[in-house]
Amino acid sequence: MTFLAPWAAFFALGIPIIVMLYLLKLKRRPMPISTLMFWQRVLEESRRRAFFQKLRNLFSLLLHLLIFALILAALAKPVFDRAVRDGSSTVLIIDTRARMQAKEGNETRLDLAKKLAANYLGNAAAGRPLAIIAAHHAPVVVTPFTTDEKVLRETLAAVQSTDATGDLAPAVELAEQLLAAREGAKRIVVLTAGQLPIFNSQFAIETLPVGAAHDNLAITRFATRPLFNSPQTSEVLLSVANYGAAPVTTNLELALDGKLLDVKPLTLAPGQTAVQVFPTVPRNTAGSRGWLTARLDTPDALASDNVAYAVLPPQQPRRVLLVTKGNWFLEKMLAADQSLTFELLAPDAFTLPLAEKFDVTILDDALPAGFDLATAAGNFLFIKKTPFAEVGIPLEQPLVSETSDRHPALRLVNLRNVTIVRATALVDPPPIGDWRFETVIKSFDHPLMIAGERRNQRLAALALDLTDSDLPLRVAFPLLMSNTLQWLAGAVTPQMPSLPAGATFPLTAEQSVWRQPQTKWTGAPKPQPGELARGVFQPLTNGYYLLNERDSASWLAVNTFSEAESDLRTAPPTGTASTFPRLAAASFSGWPLWQYLALGALLLFTVEWWLFHRRRTE
Repeated sequence: MTFLAPWAAFFALGIPIIVMLYLLKLKRRPMPISTLMFWQRVLEESRRRAFFQKLRNLFSLLLHLLIFALILAALAKPVFDRAVRDGSSTVLIIDTRARMQAKEGNETRLDLAKKLAANYLGNAAAGRPLAIIAAHHAPVVVTPFTTDEKVLRETLAAVQSTDATGDLAPAVELAEQLLAAREGAKRIVVLTAGQLPIFNSQFAIETLPVGAAHDNLAITRFATRPLFNSPQTSEVLLSVANYGAAPVTTNLELALDGKLLDVKPLTLAPGQTAVQVFPTVPRNTAGSRGWLTARLDTPDALASDNVAYAVLPPQQPRRVLLVTKGNWFLEKMLAADQSLTFELLAPDAFTLPLAEKFDVTILDDALPAGFDLATAAGNFLFIKKTPFAEVGIPLEQPLVSETSDRHPALRLVNLRNVTIVRATALVDPPPIGDWRFETVIKSFDHPLMIAGERRNQRLAALALDLTDSDLPLRVAFPLLMSNTLQWLAGAVTPQMPSLPAGATFPLTAEQSVWRQPQTKWTGAPKPQPGELARGVFQPLTNGYYLLNERDSASWLAVNTFSEAESDLRTAPPTGTASTFPRLAAASFSGWPLWQYLALGALLLFTVEWWLFHRRRTE
C-alpha cells in the first residue's frame, strides 16, 4: 500500500488529546440533599456495575479512536498500486471539436467527457502527476503536469467546446512529447466522440468513447457574390445535408442584419444534399453591417451547424469624372447607377492630373492635347476620340461581327442587331511599354472597342459617338457602361473572407480583430485590453468578427462546414483497454479507496452518536 498524501500523518498528534479527554476525572459539584435514603440503592447498583462501566468507557474510547484513524487514512489517500511507488504520468486528451457539442439527453458530449476525466483527477498526488490537453484544430495544453487536484479540477471545469474541426493526431503527438521526459509508467487517455487513428506509440493509449449515434441536419455551404448584371443585388448559394436515416422536412430561413428576407421549405431524403440559390439579395449599403444569416428551424442533436454566417461585400461607390460637352445618355446612366458617384466637367477645364483623383475618367469626344499613354496616370474610358484613331475616312455603318464574351466589360452584354451609323476607324495598337491591349468588339477587321491594362492602370476606347447609334436605346447600353466602369475601377468589390473555425488568419501590422464574435453593432466600439487579437487570429466560435484597419472596419464570417463534424450517424469507437496498471481502489464503482474510508468514518460517527443518545457510551 502507498499513501498519496503522507502529510496527513501529522494529524496523528491528535490521538493523545483524545485519550487525555477520557482520562480526565470529572469534578463533581457538591450539593446538599435532605436524605440519603433514596440514593442508597443507586450507590449499591453503581458499585456492582463498576467493571462494566469501565468497559463502556473503554469501548467509547476505542470507537472514537477508530473514527479518527479512518479520517486520517482517508486524508492520506492510500492506494494498492505499484505504479505509484515507481512513479507514473498520465495525459488526459479532451476532444473539444464541434461534434462534442452534440446533445446526449440533457448534457453535451463534452459534459460527459469531463465527468469521465474527473474520475482520474482524484489519483493525482506525489509521484502520479496528470496533464490535460484540449484537442480541436490545434492541441492546447490546458494544464501542465501537476499533482494538485484542485488545480486540475478547476482547469477541467473551464474547458469549453469549440466550433473547430481537426484531427486528434497532433494532440496525441503533443502528449507523447510531454511524456518523453517523464519517468515511470506513462499513459495517454483520449476522451472523444470521433475515431482515433491507429498509432505506433511507445506509450499506452486508452480511448474512452463518449456519446451515441444521432441523425443530424446541417448547413454545409454558404456563399455570396454580387451579380454582374445587377450591381445592387447579390446571389446567395446554400447547401443543406441530411445526415440521418429518415426523411426530414425543414424550413431554411435567410436574414440580413436580423431582418427576415426569405424562407424556403425543404424536404430531404436520407443522405441527400440540397442546393438552394437566392438570386436577388440586396447588396450591403453604407452604414449597414451586411450580416447574412441562414438558419434551419428543425432541432436536432447538434445545433451549431443549423446556423451559418456570411458577410455581404460592402458596396463602395466608384468616383467617376465625366468630361463632356454635353451627353444626356451618359449623364442619365451615371445618375441611375447607385454604385457610382460622378462629377461633370467641361473639356476646357480638364487637366490630366485630375484623373488621379477619380476611379475612372470618361473622356467623351474630348482627347487632351499631347496625351501620352506611357506617362498618363489614372483609368480612362475614351468615347469617339481615342489614342488609337486612324487618320482617314471613318467607318460607315459598321456591323458588330465579334465580341469577347470572356472580358468583364462584355459580361452578359448582347450587341446583336445594334445599328451604328458611323464609327471612328481604329488600329490595333502595338505594345507600348508594359501596356497590353485586347480588341473586345470588332467589325470584321476593324476594332470598335479596345481594352488595355498595365499593373494597376486600365483603359478602354469606344470608337463611336453614342448619338451615331441606337446603342443608348438598348438594354445592353447601361450594362456595357456599368461593366466597363467597374472593370476600369478595379472590377467587382472582393468578397469578404469566410474563415473556417479554428483556422489561423494572419494580420498585418495595421489590422486587429475582436477575439469574441459580435452580436450587436451600434458603431465602432472601444476595445478593452485583451479584447483585440494582433499578428495571428484563430477564431474558435462561429459568428461575425470585427476586423479593424487603419481607417476602416469590416466583418469576418466564421463557420465550420465539416462533414466529419456534422455526420453523427457513426457511433463513437469502443473503448480500447490499455496495459497501464489501474488503481486497485477504482476497481469497484470507480471510487478511490479514500472515499470508502471517509464513508466508513461517517457511518461509525453516526453509530456513536446514536449510542451516546441511547446512553450506551459516554
